[in-house]
Amino acid sequence: MIAADLATPPGIVLPWDSEFFGFRIGRLKSQRLTGMSLSSALAWANAERLRCAYFFADAECPATLALAHEGGFKFIDVRMELALAKGQMPALPPPTAFRLAVAQDLPAIAALARTAHQDTRFFKDCNFPAAKAAEMYAAWIHRDFRLHRIFVAPGTHTDIAGYITCQHDKTMNIGQIGLIAVAATQRRQGLGRGLLAGALQWFRDSGCDAVRVITQASNVAAQRAYQSLGFRTAETCATFHRWFQST
Repeated sequence: MIAADLATPPGIVLPWDSEFFGFRIGRLKSQRLTGMSLSSALAWANAERLRCAYFFADAECPATLALAHEGGFKFIDVRMELALAKGQMPALPPPTAFRLAVAQDLPAIAALARTAHQDTRFFKDCNFPAAKAAEMYAAWIHRDFRLHRIFVAPGTHTDIAGYITCQHDKTMNIGQIGLIAVAATQRRQGLGRGLLAGALQWFRDSGCDAVRVITQASNVAAQRAYQSLGFRTAETCATFHRWFQST
């Protein structure tokens, strides 16, 4: 049974996460579990010598949630994906001096990233060192600068008051918002909404059919910002992490 399961593995190893954190990390493919698929997943994780496995579970399946708990998976948060169709994108002005980031901006953007995403699952799971989780978001910024687009807005008391990272998936013609952050001294001034407005204009100009973004159920402020611009919940799932002993 195990050999057959490994021939069609129930998960994938995540190279970027593994390399960054310095131990092997994987993700289960399915959002549902049965007793047999749980056994297969654990066998696969052990065969791959994983230290951590992510599981994004169907939150509407009680059997899956119970099996995840029985299998040693730790609940972290509820992952929410919100979507906005092209025809529903509002035409709003971006913040003053909203612009594409340049290489000289990277130190300031990365510094903000280290402190701005502490409501995410990598900080909520104490098995990830907080300092390493902070550096992960700085590394994420450098990756998005190379591969995608980062837009910034300068602030009154800082060179970079906020940023938003954007990706255009041309195979599906969908825009994806990655990270968005506003400096602590610049919050409650509408800058987050302005960054979103500027990003939506870029997606619209790029011809995207829709825009999607992922956030956490615990991040009520982010949900309100997205919903105020017309985003609606497209999918939810319960996020679990399963840790294994080092080998």
